[in-house]
Amino acid sequence: MNPFANERLMLSLLGRDAFSGDGFADVQPGVFVELCRRHRVSSLVYQRADKAISRGEEILPDLRETTRKTLVDNLILLKALRDTAAVLSEEGIGFVLLKGVSLLGFLYPEIQLRPMTDVDLLIREKDWPKVADTLRSRDYRMPPEAEERYYGETWYHQLVETPAAPSTHLEFHWNLESVERSRIDPEELIRDAVPCTIEGEAFLRLCDDHLLLHLAVHLAHHYASPTLLWVEDLRRLVTKGVLDWDRIAETAKAWGVENCMAYSLGYLERAFPGTLPPAARRFRLSPARSLILGAFRSENPILPHRPLEGRPLRHAVSMILLDRWRDVGRYVAVHSTLRTARATGVRSTPWSEKKP
Repeated sequence: MNPFANERLMLSLLGRDAFSGDGFADVQPGVFVELCRRHRVSSLVYQRADKAISRGEEILPDLRETTRKTLVDNLILLKALRDTAAVLSEEGIGFVLLKGVSLLGFLYPEIQLRPMTDVDLLIREKDWPKVADTLRSRDYRMPPEAEERYYGETWYHQLVETPAAPSTHLEFHWNLESVERSRIDPEELIRDAVPCTIEGEAFLRLCDDHLLLHLAVHLAHHYASPTLLWVEDLRRLVTKGVLDWDRIAETAKAWGVENCMAYSLGYLERAFPGTLPPAARRFRLSPARSLILGAFRSENPILPHRPLEGRPLRHAVSMILLDRWRDVGRYVAVHSTLRTARATGVRSTPWSEKKP
């Protein structure tokens, strides 16, 4: 019996190591396909599965179907990006691509290899009112007033729906993470952004160093239900990107995300041993935090720990693992105040408007 045979086959097809032919006897095709879908790597697995394994006829049709759907979905999202970019350009509003869409053509040469659920754009917070007015005048569906106020006070992005059918979602960010949990400087991100080309169109994306930090923070803050696709994003960037590890370390310290880096790079090395260069191994959780993480240990090779989604203590575990102690206190204080303000009907002052 090969424990976690489905998981080990998936890692093998993503490029970790050779999969034993004997082990395929323990793979359950239906379970394997669903696992690939859940971790959003069906297209990547399909790319190699027909050449790498026997009994491919039992899994290839479903993987092919998912790959085709990803291609169609991504083409729709890219059209929405082009249309929105044209609208914003008319008004002189700049933006930087974030997350999945920024990886197309860079880490993923074929657009169907990297599934996306929406398009993420980084703007300056001061530009949001102009963005909202511009898109509203073009029949984009904007967030309701209460929702816009809530996200403006509490988070760092707004969700917009495109007018075309089928409609898609755009997320306009003015930061990469809540300002209580990090010290990220959006102006630095925009200043250091680099050109990229997607399907012949020119855009801007985060520079490689900032991109690595962002992907690591994003993966860490989704610790409750991690997705292997985000680990694959990191693996490809570590392998292909031009990275200054000293600068990354200095920036991680300044942003307060060193624990996020340690968590996510540790997850990457667990899933794909030997990926991290020596310079990346400086990011380590403290003994106390490592002990806490060890309490949720899992033998599953595609997970960093047992799933925590739905557990009452999941938020506490996240803060204890990832945040600096003073930031935990800051986060709790700010969000307690916001909840009280909403309960009493008093409008609180957004973080960006508060005096330092």
